[in-house]
Amino acid sequence: MSSDRAAEARQQESGSPSSAAPSFPEERAELEWLLKHPEMGRSANLVRFLTYICNRYFEGESDEIREYSIAVEALGRKAASFDSHVDPIVRVTARALRKKLNEIYGNDGQNRALRIVLPVGHYVPQFVRPTTPQAEETAEATETGEGTEESAGNGRPILRYLAEHRKGLVQAALGVVALAVVFVAGYFLGQRGEHAAPVVSETLQWGEPVWSDEFNGPAQQIPDPANWTYDVGNQNGWGNGEVEIYCAAQGTNPRQCDPQHPNAFQDGSGHLVVRAERTAQGNWTSARLTTRGLKEFQYGRIEARMKLPVGKGLWPSFWMLGADFDKVGWPAAGSVAIVQNVALASRSNGLGPQIIRATVHGPRYYGANGLWHDYKLPNGARVDDGNFHTYGIIWSPGMIQFYVDDPANVYFVQDANDLPAGGEWVFDHPFSLLLNVALGGDWPGDPDATTPNPADMLVDYVRVYKIPPVAAPSIQWQPVQVKAGASVASTVTLQASHYAGRVLLTCSTQPATVACSLATSVVNFSDTLTQEDTLTLSTESFSDQGRIAAPPGQYKVTITATTISGDHSQLTVPFQVKSGS
Repeated sequence: MSSDRAAEARQQESGSPSSAAPSFPEERAELEWLLKHPEMGRSANLVRFLTYICNRYFEGESDEIREYSIAVEALGRKAASFDSHVDPIVRVTARALRKKLNEIYGNDGQNRALRIVLPVGHYVPQFVRPTTPQAEETAEATETGEGTEESAGNGRPILRYLAEHRKGLVQAALGVVALAVVFVAGYFLGQRGEHAAPVVSETLQWGEPVWSDEFNGPAQQIPDPANWTYDVGNQNGWGNGEVEIYCAAQGTNPRQCDPQHPNAFQDGSGHLVVRAERTAQGNWTSARLTTRGLKEFQYGRIEARMKLPVGKGLWPSFWMLGADFDKVGWPAAGSVAIVQNVALASRSNGLGPQIIRATVHGPRYYGANGLWHDYKLPNGARVDDGNFHTYGIIWSPGMIQFYVDDPANVYFVQDANDLPAGGEWVFDHPFSLLLNVALGGDWPGDPDATTPNPADMLVDYVRVYKIPPVAAPSIQWQPVQVKAGASVASTVTLQASHYAGRVLLTCSTQPATVACSLATSVVNFSDTLTQEDTLTLSTESFSDQGRIAAPPGQYKVTITATTISGDHSQLTVPFQVKSGS
């Protein structure tokens, strides 16, 4: 029986349209309404949890909604180390979600025709109408606490619904994937819709750049030597198997370079041209400009407005390299690719003209294992279109935010708390800026007859802004008791007095035999003054020597909130570990 006919049959049995099984569009609309609700938006954990379980449910993958998958895929726990016996984050978040759903449907949502319910003992959501027997059964189970958290929620109402709606779910699968992206992006970009909380009136006033190059010189003038110097030669492919030979606009050059035709020059129309060109002898020449030794930067908003060349084997980039590179080498010095692009190729994970990639490299996460994120330009835009695009970062202690065209359009956040095991955050020291067009190598592949010759990267400007003062939010947390050998999680409430943007959260304990962790390390205050996070205290851990349990006694936890300007607030609270018996 099709899902439509099944719904009709149930409606005929009940005699009331309002008791018919919810349709797929109705369920999606209810999820969207909840995700836009300001009370739900106060907690990033609840948004991630609810979005994840609903999308898995929509896709007919309710069997995959389990504690481990929620922890790793929704709440950011590391797959290699998550242990539900030590870390109760999923159970705690599920309880908080049930409480929040009850609050919302008891107030603003009391007249909603459909409700999302998470019964106790289950992680699979149920979509119910308030007047149906199923809703009453679900509400009773929620209140009485029937079932256990370990059962992944495979109740009969859900199985019946999946069986009857399978066809509709399959037809909507692609739409669900897009919907998930919209939901998550909408939350993190602060687009809350009709139920939006009051918008924070303040905006960050960046002021004038503290350093910039506008490239307003006459045609053919070389870049300002007070701002830029050059890397030259091939240097064994620069570690990537590249084929280009870098040439300097002045000074000593490899023999393949033509000083009469520099690869970096100003066009007289307010742009720097970085040109990759194949010579008559068959050599590709290009330019790699750097501020190294002239100007280094530590923190700030750094951006370039650019038009990138597109073609087989081309690898244009605007990036940063640690100023201590000559002393410690790479990746110990660290590097940050603010924007890079390569052609789409079947042999590699290429990008194509509509997608850019940001990447950070450091110890234990470099080369092919760098931490990267892709962004697709909206509305059919391309990296080589005539409008140019602005690519930038907001770089602060322990955190780097990547944006396109507008500092508010942050699409990727990398912080010190989200590194692979053994990784080291190496971005709290000075860096130099680089502009280059590479050719060939392991990622873009070699250029061929279709590669544009010459291939020009146009740079309208490069600017560096100082981050203005941003006051840190206050922190509230109530002390909890935890038994030795167990874990406990509780809510941390943060209150900002003015616009705070994204805030980095960290925690530490004394003695360190009790471990602490936060559900999310970056809390977004872009359009709100109040946010929540979840703090977990764990009294046992595991090592090569086996289980390690913290002894009973007095401990204290310190929670620190750091804004992009480096301003921070701290809260230190004592708590007690009691005997496990």
